[in-house]
Amino acid sequence: MTQLPLKLSPKDFFRLENFYFNQLELKQVIEDFCSIENIEFLYLWGGNSTGKSHLLLAIAEHLQLNHKQVVYLPMKALIDQPSSELLQALEKVDVVCIDDLDVISASVQWQEGLFHCFNRLQNTHCKLLIAAKTNPKSLDIELADLRSRLATGLVYQLHSLNAEDSVNALMIQAQARGLEMPKEVAHYLLRHYSRDMAEQVGLLQTLDNASMAAQRRLTIPFIKQVLDDV
Repeated sequence: MTQLPLKLSPKDFFRLENFYFNQLELKQVIEDFCSIENIEFLYLWGGNSTGKSHLLLAIAEHLQLNHKQVVYLPMKALIDQPSSELLQALEKVDVVCIDDLDVISASVQWQEGLFHCFNRLQNTHCKLLIAAKTNPKSLDIELADLRSRLATGLVYQLHSLNAEDSVNALMIQAQARGLEMPKEVAHYLLRHYSRDMAEQVGLLQTLDNASMAAQRRLTIPFIKQVLDDV
C-alpha cells in the first residue's frame, strides 16, 4: 500500500487554498474534519465537476503535512484489483480517503471488503473520508449492511458552481499557478469553451505553458491565438 504523497506534479495544484468554496458551511466542515478528533467519518457527494477529487487530494495532502499517515484509494483505478490485498493493512494508518466509491456497485467482492475494513477502521479510530456521486442511501450496492455503515458518517453534498462561482474558481486556479487572470478573461473562457471545471483546468494548464514560453499575459487575443492552435 502506497501512502501519500502521490508524487503529484506541482502543476496538479490540489490544495485547500485553491479550492473555491461556494458553500461556507462546507469549508467549516472540512476544517473541522482536519482538526477535530471526534469527526472520524466524512462522506462527500455530488455530481461531476463539483470538486470531490480535488477536495480528497487536498485534504489528504494537508493531513500528511501535519504528520498524519494517509492512504488515498482512487476506486476507478483499483476496482479490478483484489480488495483483500489493498485493504488488509489500512487500520494501521491515520486517515483513509476513498474516491469514486460508486464504482464498487460492479463488485460484490469490493463491497464485502470495504464492509469489513470499515469495521476495523472504527475499532482503531482511523479517520475515513469518502467521495461519491450519490448519497449513501442511494448507492447502487447489493450489500445493505455496507450502505447502512456508510450512512453513519457526516454526510455533506457538494453543489455545482453557478456562472459567477465558476469565474471565481477559475481565477483562483490561475492565481495558484502565478497567473493573473482578469475577470473578463475568465468570462471569455467559460463562454467560449466547456463549462466543465476539470476541462477548464486543462485549458488553463495549456495557457500557463504558453504564457511562460511567450512571456505574455493572459489576454483574450492571446488566449484565442493559443487555443485556436490546439
